[in-house]
Amino acid sequence: MRIIKKSKEINSLFNSIRRTGFVPTMGSLHKGHESLIKKSIKQNNITFVSIFINPKQFTNKNDLINYPRRLNDDIKICKKLKVDYLFLPSFKEVYSWKMKMKKYPKIKSIMEHKYRKGHFNGVLKVIEKLSDIIPANKMYLGEKDFQQLKIIEDYFHLNKINTKIIKCKIIRDKNGLALSSRNKLLAKKDLLKAARIINFIKKNILKKKPLNDKIKIVKKYLKDSKINFDYVKNINIKNFEIEKKKTKYSRFFIAFYIKNIRLIDNI
Repeated sequence: MRIIKKSKEINSLFNSIRRTGFVPTMGSLHKGHESLIKKSIKQNNITFVSIFINPKQFTNKNDLINYPRRLNDDIKICKKLKVDYLFLPSFKEVYSWKMKMKKYPKIKSIMEHKYRKGHFNGVLKVIEKLSDIIPANKMYLGEKDFQQLKIIEDYFHLNKINTKIIKCKIIRDKNGLALSSRNKLLAKKDLLKAARIINFIKKNILKKKPLNDKIKIVKKYLKDSKINFDYVKNINIKNFEIEKKKTKYSRFFIAFYIKNIRLIDNI
């Protein structure tokens, strides 16, 4: 595995290689990231992974300060998986990259955009840079951050970027909780508490009741458990509108807090 820190160096590689996959991350890698990397390695000749904690997508300074950083462990994971190139740029290296202006898609004020103003603009700014520095054939993104994935898809489509986005299923712990770097900030008992919430939602969805009743039941469960939450929504993943009934194109989306750590999921 080759570690690269300079944008021009990594960009120049594309003159000589074909069938490339790219997994952009903010580090603190877990089994979910590993599944993306393994899929890229299987489908491509060369796999690139980037680790860059993007300050522009954090709407809370403490969240940025406390974001888990485990670079030495991340490097070991990438080596073990036989990643070809690991890109470890500085802030200046990413944001000084010169490129033509791109168009940004309109973002609906729903869910993450409603509660984290400016977050997706920060995401698009870094994706704009990274996808130009690493113009891979395929980019691998997890469905846990589904709204983010949809917005990046819209950005690629709007700007006619040739990179194909490969959607990858959510990887969960054995207790049912979606894997996340932020999970590492929680104690085992808190992770079990978070898992109970997700499992309660899964069971509730299967009940033969009107959708509104199901949402009310989930919200009551959260309030009774003294769990703060931003939203519990049933969303059509095709058009990202609120769906009034559960269909094959809709998912339950939730954002909740355990010990001030914000977790998101969709089921």
